[in-house]
Amino acid sequence: MNDELVEQLNKRIGVYDRQQILLWQQMSAVERLEVAFQAYQFALETVRLTERRRHPDLSEEEFKWRIIRRMQGNQHLGRERNAKPGFAPGTE
Repeated sequence: MNDELVEQLNKRIGVYDRQQILLWQQMSAVERLEVAFQAYQFALETVRLTERRRHPDLSEEEFKWRIIRRMQGNQHLGRERNAKPGFAPGTE
């Protein structure tokens, strides 16, 4: 990784908690994966709730695209110029 990318990641992550790092090191790979999965599920549910509150009148298709864009960090996903004809999230 280049230094700029590492610096950006450090800004996003914040200060490391040494005790938490030691606990993660004691976990098995399966346990760490479960923690990561739970964190992702929490983030996904939070995004769903906030998007629905902000935009209660969105169609189901646009709602799904908004979720995908936020979770992927790319606001251009699913836009007409990028989308394949006939593709909609949840239909693949």
